[in-house]
Amino acid sequence: MSVSPETGNLLFEDGTVEHYDRLLIATGSEPIVPPVMRQAGAMGFHVMDDYITLSGQLTETKRVVLVGAGLVAMELAASLANKVHQVTVVAPRERVLRNYFDIEGSERIIDLFTASGVSVKLRWGEAVKAERGSETTVLRFSQGNEIEADLVLACLGVEPRIAFVRGSGIAINRGVVVDRRMGTNVPDIFAAGDVAEAFDFLSGESGVNPILPSAAAQGKVAGDNMADKASSYEGSLSMNAFNFFDHLAFSIGKVAASEGDEILGAKRNGSMARLVFTGDVLTGASFLDADVEAGVIQYLIRNKVGIGKHREKLLEAPGEVGYWLMNEAEKSRTMSKEE
Repeated sequence: MSVSPETGNLLFEDGTVEHYDRLLIATGSEPIVPPVMRQAGAMGFHVMDDYITLSGQLTETKRVVLVGAGLVAMELAASLANKVHQVTVVAPRERVLRNYFDIEGSERIIDLFTASGVSVKLRWGEAVKAERGSETTVLRFSQGNEIEADLVLACLGVEPRIAFVRGSGIAINRGVVVDRRMGTNVPDIFAAGDVAEAFDFLSGESGVNPILPSAAAQGKVAGDNMADKASSYEGSLSMNAFNFFDHLAFSIGKVAASEGDEILGAKRNGSMARLVFTGDVLTGASFLDADVEAGVIQYLIRNKVGIGKHREKLLEAPGEVGYWLMNEAEKSRTMSKEE
């Protein structure tokens, strides 16, 4: 498929031509599978077809190696371990879920996975060689380690599907570059979802944030503007909730603090909480087995609610205090509108 903005046409591989007045590019993303792993039969895991293919290969207990340590890898590892497969997660760097949790949070999550029978290997680097036998595959990594597996899965993230727009005049970087209207540099062409490179809520910089909440919000803004209803995207906010072995981890916003930020952390009865403040405003939070509502924490960050002297209280009781702060902020907004 290719796009011709000059003529307002989409050209499909079978020769079909479709004319458009306004176009939304929402082609999503695809899993990254390095050539060395693809040649050895490794598969990615991203869509329903991948699930069906994987299920067909797991009719008996197998040694499964997941290369990568992001959310997809860890969710798959937990699911496969629950089905009594022998599971190993190979992390290229120093921790798992590095986009969502700091070192301490990562270590706690690794401990819980290890206790449930999942082996986690840290700092193995990239897969540099794969030898595929009749039934097993041996993977070698840049730090000198190797492992044998019955099944290998590449869980190294995703990349936007943008090949079909190259050469069209539509601006691309890592994804299709959009403004706050979700419009591209070409009139009447918009983009949303995993394929779009949109503004980040906290930094104001452009980037790809391939998660469902961002895709849904971007799609709504794009749809509004395509229908001549002025709408502006407030920016992507990194977030994810992760259920595993009867535990719940949740992260939103900043993981790494910027200069001048303040970090508060607490551990209590197996639960963990970590808050990042920029001035008086909450800009990042992560929790493990804590009583907290994701939507409430998102509200506090998105609405830049002043936390003030209640920081320690929010850390100690994020569920109860978070609700109270949100309600107080809503009362203030309502009173301001009435005045």
